[in-house]
Amino acid sequence: MRNLMAHKLNTKSMRQNDGSAITETAPAIFILFIMILFPLIDLMYMGFAYSIVWYLNHLEVRELAVRVPAETSQALNEIDTQFLGVGMAKFVGLTPAQIQHPLPNKAVRSGTPENVTLTTRATVQPFLSLPFIMPVAGINQPVIFTVTSNRLQEEQGKN
Repeated sequence: MRNLMAHKLNTKSMRQNDGSAITETAPAIFILFIMILFPLIDLMYMGFAYSIVWYLNHLEVRELAVRVPAETSQALNEIDTQFLGVGMAKFVGLTPAQIQHPLPNKAVRSGTPENVTLTTRATVQPFLSLPFIMPVAGINQPVIFTVTSNRLQEEQGKN
Protein backbone atom coordinates (compact mmCIF):
# COMPACT_ATOMS: atom_id res chain seq x y z
CA MET A 1 0.00 0.00 0.00
CA ARG A 2 2.79 2.33 0.87
CA ASN A 3 4.51 1.68 -2.48
CA LEU A 4 1.24 2.30 -4.35
CA MET A 5 0.79 5.69 -2.62
CA ALA A 6 4.39 6.68 -3.40
CA HIS A 7 3.95 5.65 -7.03
CA LYS A 8 0.72 7.72 -7.38
CA LEU A 9 2.40 10.71 -5.75
CA ASN A 10 5.39 10.54 -8.13
CA THR A 11 3.16 10.13 -11.20
CA LYS A 12 1.02 13.12 -10.23
CA SER A 13 3.97 15.39 -9.58
CA MET A 14 5.61 14.50 -12.91
CA ARG A 15 2.49 15.08 -15.01
CA GLN A 16 0.35 18.22 -15.00
CA ASN A 17 -3.09 18.13 -16.61
CA ASP A 18 -3.79 21.84 -16.97
CA GLY A 19 -4.04 21.89 -20.85
CA SER A 20 -1.73 24.83 -21.48
CA ALA A 21 0.04 23.12 -24.37
CA ILE A 22 -3.11 22.83 -26.46
CA THR A 23 -4.09 26.46 -25.85
CA GLU A 24 -0.69 27.71 -27.02
CA THR A 25 -0.73 25.72 -30.26
CA ALA A 26 -3.13 27.90 -32.28
CA PRO A 27 -1.29 31.21 -31.69
CA ALA A 28 2.03 29.51 -32.36
CA ILE A 29 0.80 28.09 -35.67
CA PHE A 30 -0.63 31.50 -36.62
CA ILE A 31 2.69 33.23 -35.90
CA LEU A 32 4.67 30.52 -37.64
CA PHE A 33 2.68 30.50 -40.87
CA ILE A 34 1.29 34.02 -41.29
CA MET A 35 4.13 36.03 -39.76
CA ILE A 36 7.18 33.92 -40.71
CA LEU A 37 6.70 31.17 -43.33
CA PHE A 38 4.54 32.92 -45.95
CA PRO A 39 6.52 36.21 -45.91
CA LEU A 40 9.71 34.14 -46.21
CA ILE A 41 8.30 32.37 -49.28
CA ASP A 42 7.45 35.77 -50.80
CA LEU A 43 10.95 37.07 -50.02
CA MET A 44 12.59 34.09 -51.73
CA TYR A 45 10.26 34.53 -54.70
CA MET A 46 11.17 38.22 -55.00
CA GLY A 47 14.88 37.38 -54.92
CA PHE A 48 14.31 34.88 -57.71
CA ALA A 49 12.24 37.41 -59.68
CA TYR A 50 15.02 40.02 -59.35
CA SER A 51 17.55 37.54 -60.75
CA ILE A 52 15.23 36.90 -63.73
CA VAL A 53 14.94 40.66 -64.40
CA TRP A 54 18.72 41.05 -64.10
CA TYR A 55 19.30 38.21 -66.57
CA LEU A 56 16.77 39.70 -69.01
CA ASN A 57 18.63 43.03 -68.86
CA HIS A 58 21.93 41.20 -69.43
CA LEU A 59 20.56 39.47 -72.54
CA GLU A 60 19.11 42.72 -73.89
CA VAL A 61 22.23 44.82 -73.50
CA ARG A 62 24.37 42.02 -74.95
CA GLU A 63 22.14 41.90 -78.04
CA LEU A 64 22.10 45.69 -78.44
CA ALA A 65 25.90 45.78 -78.34
CA VAL A 66 26.11 43.81 -81.59
CA ARG A 67 23.32 45.61 -83.47
CA VAL A 68 23.17 48.98 -85.15
CA PRO A 69 21.33 51.72 -83.21
CA ALA A 70 18.40 51.75 -85.66
CA GLU A 71 17.47 48.19 -84.62
CA THR A 72 17.14 48.94 -80.89
CA SER A 73 13.34 48.72 -80.63
CA GLN A 74 13.13 45.66 -82.85
CA ALA A 75 15.86 43.84 -80.89
CA LEU A 76 14.26 44.62 -77.51
CA ASN A 77 10.82 43.44 -78.70
CA GLU A 78 12.30 40.19 -80.04
CA ILE A 79 14.21 39.43 -76.85
CA ASP A 80 11.31 40.33 -74.56
CA THR A 81 8.91 38.12 -76.52
CA GLN A 82 11.27 35.15 -76.68
CA PHE A 83 12.54 35.35 -73.09
CA LEU A 84 9.19 36.00 -71.43
CA GLY A 85 7.42 33.21 -73.28
CA VAL A 86 9.41 30.32 -71.83
CA GLY A 87 11.24 29.12 -68.74
CA MET A 88 11.57 30.93 -65.46
CA ALA A 89 10.24 34.27 -66.69
CA LYS A 90 6.96 32.50 -67.33
CA PHE A 91 7.03 31.13 -63.76
CA VAL A 92 7.55 34.63 -62.37
CA GLY A 93 4.60 35.77 -64.48
CA LEU A 94 6.32 38.54 -66.45
CA THR A 95 4.56 39.80 -69.54
CA PRO A 96 5.77 42.31 -72.14
CA ALA A 97 3.36 44.87 -70.64
CA GLN A 98 5.27 44.71 -67.32
CA ILE A 99 8.66 45.43 -68.96
CA GLN A 100 9.74 49.02 -69.68
CA HIS A 101 12.90 50.66 -70.99
CA PRO A 102 12.72 54.25 -69.67
CA LEU A 103 15.90 55.74 -71.21
CA PRO A 104 15.55 58.01 -74.26
CA ASN A 105 15.23 55.84 -77.40
CA LYS A 106 15.18 52.86 -75.00
CA ALA A 107 19.01 52.79 -74.83
CA VAL A 108 21.83 55.35 -74.70
CA ARG A 109 24.98 55.06 -76.79
CA SER A 110 27.80 57.38 -75.76
CA GLY A 111 31.54 57.70 -75.18
CA THR A 112 34.67 56.65 -76.99
CA PRO A 113 34.76 53.69 -77.38
CA GLU A 114 31.01 53.68 -77.62
CA ASN A 115 29.07 52.17 -74.69
CA VAL A 116 25.51 50.92 -74.85
CA THR A 117 23.54 51.62 -71.65
CA LEU A 118 20.17 49.99 -71.08
CA THR A 119 17.71 50.18 -68.19
CA THR A 120 15.11 47.47 -67.71
CA ARG A 121 12.22 48.14 -65.34
CA ALA A 122 9.90 45.26 -64.46
CA THR A 123 6.84 45.12 -62.22
CA VAL A 124 6.52 41.81 -60.35
CA GLN A 125 3.48 40.66 -58.36
CA PRO A 126 4.06 38.79 -55.07
CA PHE A 127 3.75 35.00 -55.06
CA LEU A 128 1.29 35.05 -52.14
CA SER A 129 -0.66 38.22 -51.41
CA LEU A 130 -0.90 38.31 -47.62
CA PRO A 131 -3.50 40.40 -45.78
CA PHE A 132 -1.43 42.97 -43.91
CA ILE A 133 -2.87 46.17 -42.44
CA MET A 134 -0.52 48.44 -44.38
CA PRO A 135 0.79 48.03 -47.94
CA VAL A 136 4.16 46.25 -48.04
CA ALA A 137 5.99 45.84 -51.36
CA GLY A 138 6.59 42.18 -52.07
CA ILE A 139 4.03 40.98 -49.50
CA ASN A 140 0.74 42.49 -50.69
CA GLN A 141 1.89 45.09 -53.27
CA PRO A 142 3.85 44.67 -56.53
CA VAL A 143 7.58 45.40 -56.60
CA ILE A 144 9.29 47.42 -59.34
CA PHE A 145 12.80 46.20 -60.12
CA THR A 146 15.09 48.53 -62.09
CA VAL A 147 18.32 47.14 -63.52
CA THR A 148 20.81 49.23 -65.52
CA SER A 149 23.90 47.91 -67.24
CA ASN A 150 26.22 48.87 -70.05
CA ARG A 151 28.45 47.13 -72.55
CA LEU A 152 30.92 48.18 -75.21
CA GLN A 153 29.40 48.58 -78.67
CA GLU A 154 30.78 46.01 -81.06
CA GLU A 155 31.16 46.02 -84.84
CA GLN A 156 28.06 47.96 -86.01
CA GLY A 157 28.42 46.19 -89.35
CA LYS A 158 31.60 48.05 -90.37
CA ASN A 159 33.67 44.94 -91.19
